[in-house]
Amino acid sequence: MKARFLFLLLVSSGLSAADEPLLVQPYVQNPTPNAMSVLWLSRSPATARLRCWQGDKLVAEREVGGHVEATSLRYSPWETKEFGANQPGYQREVRLTGLAPGVDYRYEVEQDGQSWPGEFRTAPSEERNIRFVAYSDSETEPESRGAKVHWEDPAHPRQPRNYLVDQDTGYRANLAEIEKNRPDFVVIPGDLVETGGEQRDWDEFWLCNRQLSRSIPIVGVLGNHEYYGGPNDGRYEEHSSERAVAKFLTYFRAPGNGQPLKREQGRYFAMDYGPITLIAVDGCNGLAHQTDQDSNWHLGSDLRPKGDFNPGSQQYAWLEQQLRRAQKRSRFTFVAFHHCPYSSGLHAFAPGQGEGKDRQSGRPLQVLTPLFLRYGVDALLNGHDEMMERSEVTGTEVRPDGSTRPHTLQVYDVGIGGDGLRGPEIANPKRKFLAHTDCPEVWKDGVLVEGGKHYGHLQVDVEKSDGKWQARFTPIYLLPVMDAQGRLQRFERRQYPDMMVLQEGD
Repeated sequence: MKARFLFLLLVSSGLSAADEPLLVQPYVQNPTPNAMSVLWLSRSPATARLRCWQGDKLVAEREVGGHVEATSLRYSPWETKEFGANQPGYQREVRLTGLAPGVDYRYEVEQDGQSWPGEFRTAPSEERNIRFVAYSDSETEPESRGAKVHWEDPAHPRQPRNYLVDQDTGYRANLAEIEKNRPDFVVIPGDLVETGGEQRDWDEFWLCNRQLSRSIPIVGVLGNHEYYGGPNDGRYEEHSSERAVAKFLTYFRAPGNGQPLKREQGRYFAMDYGPITLIAVDGCNGLAHQTDQDSNWHLGSDLRPKGDFNPGSQQYAWLEQQLRRAQKRSRFTFVAFHHCPYSSGLHAFAPGQGEGKDRQSGRPLQVLTPLFLRYGVDALLNGHDEMMERSEVTGTEVRPDGSTRPHTLQVYDVGIGGDGLRGPEIANPKRKFLAHTDCPEVWKDGVLVEGGKHYGHLQVDVEKSDGKWQARFTPIYLLPVMDAQGRLQRFERRQYPDMMVLQEGD
């Protein structure tokens, strides 16, 4: 089965076809007001050229050589045994600097006699309106093509049925709708691919995202699947896991976090973007190992003892520093990490194993809630449970001047990118909305016309209105419109009935 899907991937995408010069087409990363990175992966080490224009004015032209292979992108041992060795390619990267804030640019990459155009917008100044999108759990792999997930019926939970379209079709429709609405960036809080250690799954991710990523920066955040070496390659064994994470770190660029160890870079970071700060946390492995503080009972602590997120850890101290800075700087603060701490889903059970336990629990991340409340974090962007769910946690914010005020933290599970579509497993007293139960399916003549849980995303618009800043949260789903024979006709953009607006200072 895997060999057949690999063949389909090569034929349809040309990713490894002999006449395809680029293994990954140009994409943009790490936006700031005066800079943007353009990356691509080429088959040959031949010199390439990148040009960048503002309007009709050429503002940059670079020759890009390189003879060092991206060795981290080699096939895993299992893939090599099954399919033969792959060509990892040559990673090319240009950091365009000296740009103007909030300005549109276009660029073109030339290599091996072909060219690839793109465009981007630099990060704005503080006072400009912005839009971003969040989703997680796309979990791409070649096997997603034609594969439909189990789709629980809220009215008849024991009745088996599959979703109306396969995972690949649903994910691509989601990406097309995101691109159509032109966000400034997209943040994915974990589980971008099915298996972080399988290169074919990363090839599939960039194949699906090749159009969107050429102009809209994708902000990747580590999830447990990015740490997963694979069922045939060590699973969560430390060295296999680190080999998987190395692939993620090869593809994505993020602001430096100031930590002295190179291996900590890219795993957690803070990004200022106009009126907001987005902070990414690595919550994939708490310490002490296999305790109530541990979010992954499979991962040990031999290689990265400082990657812990609990109080007393290096990351916790860094996070508090970033939250303090964001509280003073930004109109709104968002924190993204994978394991949702408040959820109705499969991973809301206590850490551990056995009845009422989970070896990938999101509960240990609740230890960060006092920090989020104290520093007035507006919303968490999470995944892991593969649902559209919103929860609220109330507490007290301590302002920089020492004054206090009540504060409500919004918690989103946005795990409806393109993989599972799960239902609730446990009561969540913090829950305010769950698509599974709060947006009932409406059928007419055997055709779904409204409601239900579907692939989609959360759109966040931060804007100034009547002199006041506000953040508008719009949960979106893509309804597959089917005919009476069950054939897909099109997708329609729909909004879940949970649109919310936060005013600055709420």
